[in-house]
Amino acid sequence: MIKSDIKILYTDLKSIFISTSKSIQKHYFLFGFALIVFFILFFIDPVIRDLFAHFHNSYFDILFQFGHWYGKVYITIISFILLYIYGILFRNDRIRELGRNICEAFIISGIIVTLIKSILGRWRPYTEHGSFNFYFFTFGPNDHLSLPSGDVAIAFAFSTIVAGCFKNKLWKVFWFGIATITAFGRIYHDQHWFTDVIMAGLISITIGRYINKEHKVYF
Repeated sequence: MIKSDIKILYTDLKSIFISTSKSIQKHYFLFGFALIVFFILFFIDPVIRDLFAHFHNSYFDILFQFGHWYGKVYITIISFILLYIYGILFRNDRIRELGRNICEAFIISGIIVTLIKSILGRWRPYTEHGSFNFYFFTFGPNDHLSLPSGDVAIAFAFSTIVAGCFKNKLWKVFWFGIATITAFGRIYHDQHWFTDVIMAGLISITIGRYINKEHKVYF
């Protein structure tokens, strides 16, 4: 059982990279256009940063602190361990598969986000280097590992998997709403640019949707 789940993780990881590569080659014009649009958004990053700076108050402090908590690694790890062990002990395949899917989305999105972070080395907004400053091919320090946001990637990876368990709009809105709070919170706390959270969200949603499609878990 555990061995087969590890094999699924490896297969999906390989499949996602292969299918993405083929998709980029097939739709290279559309992909190039998307990159240009994303680059243009870099000019908007300082504007959105200034906008969020004008909305600091005790209410938003509490709200976005919750978002900061939701985007941390231990939420995913604890959820995976509890669900996966419960599923094995009580022979509940749906619970076990849900735990596996959460872990898989976290690992695959984490690999992609870490690679991009290290390649681009974008400076965080609080360093005052500007939105167009990069320190390419680096593993640290944290000051120039801004693009994309790790916390936002974790939040959306988790939310996408859990949201896909029920065919209920309010359920989906709730989970994606929490992840969005995490995204806004990273901008609010001056840890990330707007484009950092956009890229992170797109990566994790894409991966989460792929996993949900390949390994459906409905309750």
